[in-house]
Amino acid sequence: MKRHQIYISGLRMINNSLISLSSFILAIVLTTSGFAEDNDEGNGGNGFRETAMEYEDHAKKYDEMGMSDIATIYTRMAEIKRHAGSLADQGRWDDIDWSEYEELDEKLMKIHASKKHKK
Repeated sequence: MKRHQIYISGLRMINNSLISLSSFILAIVLTTSGFAEDNDEGNGGNGFRETAMEYEDHAKKYDEMGMSDIATIYTRMAEIKRHAGSLADQGRWDDIDWSEYEELDEKLMKIHASKKHKK
């Protein structure tokens, strides 16, 4: 066999192996994602609700400390998480809008960072 033929033969073997491997990985991903959706039906939002309760605790703590600006942010973030939980329970994951949440989170990080620098 000539070098060129060996090279082409080797490329074909590699290409066939990659196609088989990628097909296998795709099958695994599709199968496991289906199981996750079945198992989470009606309970997909539990994590969001747990986080919402934590945010409400933070809001109460900061309100008691006289930091109503931070308390207000945590309260709104809790509301957004609860709404996301409701949508997740219905399997409407793509309908969850995180834009306001991300803005509030960024604002909160800036407030916390400025308070640390003031110490």
